Amino acid sequence: TADVNYMEIYTDLKPHDEWADNRSIEELAIAMREKLEKVVPTSVISFTQPIQMRVEELISGVRATLAVKLYGEDLGELDRLSQKIKNIISQVPGVADLSLEANLGKPQIRIQVNREALARYGMNSDEILTVIRYGIGNEPVSSLIRGVKRFDITVSLSDGAKKSVDSIANIPLRTANGAIVPLKQVADITVAEGYSFIRREQLQRYAVIQMDVRGRDVDGFVTDANALIKEQLNMPPGYWIEWGGAFENQQRALKRLAIIVPLTIFFIFVLLYTAFNSVKYATLIIANVPFATIGGLVSLFISGQYLSVPSAIGFIAVFGVAMLNGIVLISFLNELREKGMSVGQAVRRGAELRLRPVMMTASVAILGLIPMLLSSGVGAETQRPLATVVVGGLITSTLLTLILLPVIYEWMEKRSDRQTKSP
Repeated sequence: TADVNYMEIYTDLKPHDEWADNRSIEELAIAMREKLEKVVPTSVISFTQPIQMRVEELISGVRATLAVKLYGEDLGELDRLSQKIKNIISQVPGVADLSLEANLGKPQIRIQVNREALARYGMNSDEILTVIRYGIGNEPVSSLIRGVKRFDITVSLSDGAKKSVDSIANIPLRTANGAIVPLKQVADITVAEGYSFIRREQLQRYAVIQMDVRGRDVDGFVTDANALIKEQLNMPPGYWIEWGGAFENQQRALKRLAIIVPLTIFFIFVLLYTAFNSVKYATLIIANVPFATIGGLVSLFISGQYLSVPSAIGFIAVFGVAMLNGIVLISFLNELREKGMSVGQAVRRGAELRLRPVMMTASVAILGLIPMLLSSGVGAETQRPLATVVVGGLITSTLLTLILLPVIYEWMEKRSDRQTKSP
């Protein structure tokens, strides 16, 4: 267990081939959730992997795939606003396992001094605080040093004087004129629910609304949720929201990739220009990038997946293979041209002879990724997007490399020859 109203249950599963039916882990989780929600209707049940949950908590401080962090100063206002935000998010299509973190529930005895009563008896609040701190809280009043050892000295009330609220209310206090009055005559003693924990980040208190997203992409869900919150909730000054969970780490990674991928393509272009000493050939080879991108995006759409960090990494991998195929083909075509063949002859002969190497390169990569593409167990949420992008990108880039790239090469070379021959 972690918080007052939070519990973790670890469940060991038998090997999949020993299951009575052929359901997937996702189907098993849905069935378990439906069963548990009937037994405990007021609970919010969610399923995850132990390591995945710990990693998500270490990265963003929450144990969910997606979470709203509401920042502000006043705890009561945070509770009020977070409940409203939860109700708003529940209207967004695709939300699942929506829960507001329960940080209330710790029993507390609150002692609130009555300053008018203190003034009548000639007392001040510091005297009450001293009795509470030392008599009930066992705060050290001094220290005894004996050699290298230090011992705290405490002065505590008897157990009978603090075993209940009534006992605390009758703790005797001495007034300025020497009279004895009970604590309840100068303070209000009540029992209330307090905060079991208070989250802090960026030097601010914050509340967490956790959720999962099913049946749609997380980016679209966050966009719709932000629009709905802005429309239905007027946020007070000094309060704001941020999206956290695994989504927060994904957004950071995508921002880095948005810088790294263009830089990588640029440096590859520079290397290609250095190798061929021609902007024309370097541009022709870089043209394989959109060929691969088309296949990757189409394969994600067909499989019902969305752009994520694993799929972005898949794009980087397929870009490399696609440009490698382009280099192989263009280099061979140039070699045939140097041997005296015409443009048309070089294109036809080169496409025939390079068909097998290009197809073998793509086939080996595609066949090697099929297990990842068809995976459905633990880690499939990372493996499948990467494999889907690479397989789809290689199919389109290979076909277009063998069909469209020679056509573009022939058109560019003939155009260049006409320009050279023209006066």
